[in-house]
Amino acid sequence: MQKLHLPHVILPSEFVTLLKSNLSVTTSPAPIFDVIRPNQAIYLTLEKAFKEFDDGRGLEKTMIALGWSNFRDRMASVYIYKAIHSEYPKSTSMDLVEDIKQLEARFANHTVTSFSRVFLLGFYLRLANLQIQRRENNKFMEIKIPEEIGAFLKLSQGRSEKIDWLILITMHLLNGLGDKLLMNALMQGKKFQELYELMPSENKKIMLENLLAYGASIQEQDVFLYDKI
Repeated sequence: MQKLHLPHVILPSEFVTLLKSNLSVTTSPAPIFDVIRPNQAIYLTLEKAFKEFDDGRGLEKTMIALGWSNFRDRMASVYIYKAIHSEYPKSTSMDLVEDIKQLEARFANHTVTSFSRVFLLGFYLRLANLQIQRRENNKFMEIKIPEEIGAFLKLSQGRSEKIDWLILITMHLLNGLGDKLLMNALMQGKKFQELYELMPSENKKIMLENLLAYGASIQEQDVFLYDKI
């Protein structure tokens, strides 16, 4: 992992709430629009962006027709477009979320499918990278999830509801310990606290700062969720 500090990113609270929610397949849009509707500004913005899919029956029927996953992806594209161009788009674009979808597919076997926690992590990283690139005036700077993470997650027990935290914690352990030491420690069943104590002090500091920044960004302060990875 690059030695970059994860920034605090102001994310849209309604969208973050939905991505953290257990939204099982349902024919009712109520759980979703109970979250969106109170913010009339974003509701009207979404009506405009999804107009090409609206058959005249309104945004909620459009969501049912598209399905939650497709609606979620396109809703994310609205926010990403806004972050890039400083204005909301007139339509949605799946191209803007392709990298997030790829990340979600990578970890599909490790997450609870009714939650969108990997998508949430990808959405955060997308906006965080835009923020970093603007700050550093360098479009090539980018935080990515290492490919090796998948091998370590295979050692975890079952699917994780909050897989985003597990991915981030594993990223930092990998960066601080190296792949061989981390793999051996996990094979021995070592707990998180034992792994954490093996890390150099600088890596511990970076890890804590980054987890706090992510937690603040997604409005969730559960930093140490896993006694055992």
